[in-house]
Amino acid sequence: MAVRTQIYLPEELYERLRRRAVITGKSMAEQIRESLERYFTEIEANTPKLEDPIWQLGDRIQSQDHDLSTCHDAYLYPRKGR
Repeated sequence: MAVRTQIYLPEELYERLRRRAVITGKSMAEQIRESLERYFTEIEANTPKLEDPIWQLGDRIQSQDHDLSTCHDAYLYPRKGR
C-alpha cells in the first residue's frame, strides 16, 4: 500500500529533477522513490548490525578514565617530560 506525501524542494533541486524526468521518461515521483530506496539501501549496508560480536563486549571494556572521550589525544600521545 502506498502512502501519499507532500514535500517542499528548493527550486534548483526541483528544476534538476524535472529536467531529469524529461530525459529519462520517469516521473518525478518515481525518481524520488528510487533515490530514497538507493539512499536507505546504502545507509543500512553501512550500519553496524546488533548481531556484531563487538556489541557483546559491553562493560568488559570500561575505563577508569572518565574524561577519555574529551582527552583521548592526551592518553594516546602523552607529552614527554610531564
